[in-house]
Amino acid sequence: MNTSGSSTVCPGCGLSAAVTDDVLPDHPKASAECFALYTQLLAHSYQDPAYRGVHQLVVDAYNTQHPEGTDHRTIQGVGVCLMTLYLFLEKGVDPREGPRLHKAMAQNPVFVWLQPPHLHGLMTVADIVTATDPSEHERLVWEWCRQVWQAWTPHHQEVHRWITLGGYA
Repeated sequence: MNTSGSSTVCPGCGLSAAVTDDVLPDHPKASAECFALYTQLLAHSYQDPAYRGVHQLVVDAYNTQHPEGTDHRTIQGVGVCLMTLYLFLEKGVDPREGPRLHKAMAQNPVFVWLQPPHLHGLMTVADIVTATDPSEHERLVWEWCRQVWQAWTPHHQEVHRWITLGGYA
């Protein structure tokens, strides 16, 4: 770990963190420090079944808080994550349905690029890794998702249209 005392700001979410020697991610909208915390959250949900129920929420919140470009892969990734956030938060769909939904949505693409909103000042992965037990983790993840989804409010109508077009409503 770098001990120079310098810090970095994540271009996606605005997380300010001490610079580390972590390898930079293949994600131009995330700092290495932010991405390292994200992978820590992912590992936790893969290793401990008590955290697995909100795994898809972590994936969706992170990816929609770090939209990386206008290429097809990014448009599809952000699109499916926004669609499942809509279903989880607005329609009460169980997040454990996320992988199945993502697969179906990717096979029937109805989304287009959306201009990302300002995503700084919201909760970040750094807020989630502070959870001391599965219950607190779940509560924080849901709040993070609500904040990220709320930031995308200018595009809610378009996401709802995608849900309807794709037959997920």
